Amino acid sequence: MTKTIILISCLFVSFSIHSLHAHADFPRLTAECKEMAKLRDDQYTTLIMKDIISDFNLDIDDSSYIEITDRDLDAANLIYGGKENDDYYNSLKQHFIVASRGKPRLFVRPQELYLLYKEPDNTNVMVHFKLKDSRWEVIEQKKKSGKEIGYKLLDCEIEYLNKKKEYYAD
Repeated sequence: MTKTIILISCLFVSFSIHSLHAHADFPRLTAECKEMAKLRDDQYTTLIMKDIISDFNLDIDDSSYIEITDRDLDAANLIYGGKENDDYYNSLKQHFIVASRGKPRLFVRPQELYLLYKEPDNTNVMVHFKLKDSRWEVIEQKKKSGKEIGYKLLDCEIEYLNKKKEYYAD
């Protein structure tokens, strides 16, 4: 019985060491590459927003509206208590759950906001909200065919993907 336990323990240790060694060889993105990708993604989303704003002739600029991301919306909800039944928050959060190119953005000013995003087929979407009691209600939604905004992988991302492909091919 003890020989069986010792044998199982030895096998377990050898498999654990092997998996730790294999995990150490797994390709990873560098911190510098992640930072460059974040900057590229932010610029990409900015270009998308400019396309949508011009497509719908919206009077959105930095001085008249505040730009809000989904993370900003989550943070605001937490700051004000993180309530599950927060009508202000819930009436907006559900609209962020969309397939999009770039990240959807809210543009807010008192009593009014716009949610803008580009669908995967490059259709620009504008959803206009007004504050009614304690909820944001959709008062208008429009879609227009938008222009394609190019998204280019960074060299470090391409290198990472090639290394990852090699890792799984072995």
